[in-house]
Amino acid sequence: MEKLIFYICTYAVISFTVDAKLGSSTEHYNTCLTENNVSDDDMLTEQDVIHDRHKESENQEKIKKNGCVLQCILEKFGMMEGSEYDIEKMRSETIKGDIDESTKLKLLEGLNNCINETKDLTEKCEKSFDLVVCGLKSKKKVYASRSENQEEHEHKSEK
Repeated sequence: MEKLIFYICTYAVISFTVDAKLGSSTEHYNTCLTENNVSDDDMLTEQDVIHDRHKESENQEKIKKNGCVLQCILEKFGMMEGSEYDIEKMRSETIKGDIDESTKLKLLEGLNNCINETKDLTEKCEKSFDLVVCGLKSKKKVYASRSENQEEHEHKSEK
């Protein structure tokens, strides 16, 4: 299940560990760092983007580097070519694994929203970065909502 960023997206690739670097859980991470002449230290953490800390730095060069690495990873997984998405590939990867139907639908809805928010961007690194940020935030909401629903259901069952 953890193959790409979102799985990526884009959704399942990223586990929500505090210091995980964007894309670092993928098999293509080091290759894409090298191909883009980016160091691991230049990469933002998942928590940085989920909590919008990347906006505080106003370091556009760092954000661009992150986006180019993410675009490279997406390309290597066949989810992008240049600045174009392979939407069907993204959708099929998003719902891979042992996920209940309700969660699959929510993940696909989030992916579709992220695709729609970023589809008109033409610069591939910016587009990839924005897609991944949107996807991470969407995935977090889906799983946070799922946890709340499970806790509520368990609480009602105890009564």
